[in-house]
Amino acid sequence: MTATAAPYKYDITAKSAMMWANSELEHVGRIVAVKDKHIQRSYAMSTLNGMAHLKDALFELVNNSDYKMHKVDLLKKHDEVIRVMKHLIKDFKLDLATIRAFNTDHVLSDLGYLDTKRKRKTRKNKV
Repeated sequence: MTATAAPYKYDITAKSAMMWANSELEHVGRIVAVKDKHIQRSYAMSTLNGMAHLKDALFELVNNSDYKMHKVDLLKKHDEVIRVMKHLIKDFKLDLATIRAFNTDHVLSDLGYLDTKRKRKTRKNKV
């Protein structure tokens, strides 16, 4: 899969992207602290949308030569955000079609990086 950039530019600094990432990742802890499953799911959907923007902003910085000295850290954070997004989708049974439908101005990059294709599980031999 080839990563694509967002069609619009976020034009933020590496420091502000990292602060944004910390804020978004804190939401995940708050989601799990809520007892009501409906509120959890709604909050998770909102957080997933915010993280999609964050992922695009990080991707923009990773590919910006002005930030090559921060590339390793930005790439790690980018990958962490994607992992958390995939967990949100799985754990709260979120539908990517909803995020795609909400993206009416086509601001986000293609969300194909979140499509989870089922991997074939191998059968383990019983001992």
